[in-house]
Amino acid sequence: MEKSIEQPLILRRGFPYFLLFSLYAIINSYLPIMLRTLGFSTARIGILLGVIEIVGVCAPFFITRQLDKTGRYGFVMCVFGIDIAVLLLPLLHFHSFFSTAICLGIFAIGFKGMVPVLDGFTTKVLGQHSDQYGKIRALGSVGFVGMNLFLQLHPLISGKKPTSIVLSISAGALLFILMLRWVPDLYDFSFACVNEDNDEELQNRWAAEISDGQEPLVVEPSPKDLVKPKAPCSTKPAAFSKQFWECLLLIFLAFLGLVPSQRFFSLYVEEYIKIEASAGLWALSAMAEIPLLIISGKCIRRFGKERLLPLCLFTVIVRNFCYIFIPGIRGAIVGQLLHSLSFGLFYPLSVLLCVLHSCGKTVTAMAFFTAANGIAYVIGSIIGGYIIEYMGYPALFLLFSVFPAIGIACYLLIMRNENTSGNSPKI
Repeated sequence: MEKSIEQPLILRRGFPYFLLFSLYAIINSYLPIMLRTLGFSTARIGILLGVIEIVGVCAPFFITRQLDKTGRYGFVMCVFGIDIAVLLLPLLHFHSFFSTAICLGIFAIGFKGMVPVLDGFTTKVLGQHSDQYGKIRALGSVGFVGMNLFLQLHPLISGKKPTSIVLSISAGALLFILMLRWVPDLYDFSFACVNEDNDEELQNRWAAEISDGQEPLVVEPSPKDLVKPKAPCSTKPAAFSKQFWECLLLIFLAFLGLVPSQRFFSLYVEEYIKIEASAGLWALSAMAEIPLLIISGKCIRRFGKERLLPLCLFTVIVRNFCYIFIPGIRGAIVGQLLHSLSFGLFYPLSVLLCVLHSCGKTVTAMAFFTAANGIAYVIGSIIGGYIIEYMGYPALFLLFSVFPAIGIACYLLIMRNENTSGNSPKI
């Protein structure tokens, strides 16, 4: 019989996700519109979004190695929270492209760096309960939905009122910092800094069981795991397997295909289908992803990673086509509903694949995971802005559908090579 984490504990671990993705709702829905209100062209907006992603890719690597050793997750999250609360305030007074790029870049250190740190902490403390990650992450989607519905229904915060956006983000970040004290084990360095050799062994056993379609082994923590170990955490460099890099490549191609719907969707709604419903449609996509996040662990055990990964890649292609080939708001609605598979199932599947091949370096693995989608968004944001400027939104969605198609081809090639060599598929 499968054991799971108690619901109160899931709520306490999920509350940071709830608050963080409430902030994501404001930024995803209204940051591009706010930048347009400040007078920037679509091409420059793409560059500014690219700046955020570039910093988001680089910043985590300066801290993840130390976090894997020290477990000071709470302290780092507090610093990042302060960064989020403060660094958008100058945009209210300085509107030059250079100053805006600098402020957004520093802001991205906390905003983008928070996700791999939070994911790394969560997957590490969950241990062999890692299939419960989807349930915890689903609370982030609940916060995302709730905030987007508020944005759609209440005029208090608007993309055309930059002050309302900046002050709401600052207030949410400060609340996030205050609520971190409620998260179990966040400031318990001895618990977070586990023995990595043991962690790697447990992950390998769990990976083998999931690959066989079995229920994952649940390992109860022994008393010695709850006290500070005598020896410091392992300092060996992170060495990832070939399968880790193959998974990361497919994840990168999938996120590259998601760039139009994840970075330019608000502008698409405002400028292409010409309705003011971006926040409501963002809420729809988040509502669609919640059920898949909750049952993602069961889906992975039932159907297997090998089947679900190409399905998610294919869904990205179908989603992009819907925005263009189904006219008006109906295409936007169908595309947002497909967010359930193209993100709601794909995201926890990607996290699981990275963790299973992390060799115990969960935070470092999450940094590489964030780098993969960050680099995808850097390339996509910069190129996408110019595609919109000179070719329009249909070209944007169609051209970016090529990348998940390449991912499916790479996946089939990897599987073919594994079968030819006589090994069972390891992705």
